[in-house]
Amino acid sequence: MSIEFEDLEVLLAELAAVDAPAPRPEVRERLMAAILGDPASIPAGFKFSLAESDRWVPHPVPGIRMRVLSMNRAQNYATLLLDVKPGTRFPAHHHSGAEECYVVSGTVYTCGHRMGPGDFLHADGGTDHGELWTDEGAQVILVVPPEDYMPDPRS
Repeated sequence: MSIEFEDLEVLLAELAAVDAPAPRPEVRERLMAAILGDPASIPAGFKFSLAESDRWVPHPVPGIRMRVLSMNRAQNYATLLLDVKPGTRFPAHHHSGAEECYVVSGTVYTCGHRMGPGDFLHADGGTDHGELWTDEGAQVILVVPPEDYMPDPRS
């Protein structure tokens, strides 16, 4: 089984989020599974991110945690699942590249609109986004340039 750079990058992000001197047991188990995994169990070119793995890492904005579902630096995108607590406000920001946001649950207010489950927003790269907020909390899927959310560990 070959380990992709993106797989290790996600594991490193999870390890970096750990405050304890040693990784949590579930992080160690994931790392060992990635290293020793059975290549016959997953077809080449497929990667799973199962909900029960509960692989959340802190987001820089308080009240938000994220799961890195996919990291593709070669194509310059990351697919993230954000879990946003009620009352959280996401500050105004600049989009270095295109950003796509799909609301899975809850509500998000942005650009003068209330977005609910099933709503989608695309923002072109080079645009500025005003503050976003949620009263009740939300889960959203974001597709963004990795550098907008995670620094490149190679630099």
